Amino acid sequence: MKQLIIVGAGGFGREALSLAKRINSISRKWEILGFLNDFPDALDNVKCSHKIIGSIKDWVANENQEFVLAISNPQAKEKLAAELQAKGFRFINLISPTAIIADYVTFGEGCVVTGTSSVGDNVKIGNFVHIAGSMIGQDSIIEDYSTTTGFVNIASAKIGKRVFIGSHSVILNNISVEDDAFICAGSIVIRKVKANTKVFGNPAKKIEL
Repeated sequence: MKQLIIVGAGGFGREALSLAKRINSISRKWEILGFLNDFPDALDNVKCSHKIIGSIKDWVANENQEFVLAISNPQAKEKLAAELQAKGFRFINLISPTAIIADYVTFGEGCVVTGTSSVGDNVKIGNFVHIAGSMIGQDSIIEDYSTTTGFVNIASAKIGKRVFIGSHSVILNNISVEDDAFICAGSIVIRKVKANTKVFGNPAKKIEL
């Protein structure tokens, strides 16, 4: 049996732990060891079934260990993924058994999809994409390292690399959101969002970074 370690002990890390435990409750797949985090007191005063077992920077992976990268910031996620893969970390996809995944969906590596998410037909999802409680419409593309948060609705759109989409946002049909964009919570995106742009509102408009 493989050992599972979660990289990051913040809110998303604890959500990943709950998801892994749910999968184990259906069919035991891993021995869940706990978290890696560079701040050893990150779980102080937090009720949690598992502990921080070591730091990210000092951990040495072995062949029996699998990892989940549970960091939502896209730019930090990309940097850390590259560093850890170079050290031999093997990242898995963690997909909730209660998520609705339609036909012909493709995933890269290191993806996390939480339980209330829905992914439509022919969606293409890149590496280290995190989909948390979101609805992804058919034919959408989400490129590497992007993150969607709770109650996001993406309707057949193209999302670039390292995009962060805040909760309750809507991306309308055939809209393109370019690399490194940031969609603030509650935004309704009705036109193209250029790279390195932060938008907010209904309709979403550019705001200062």
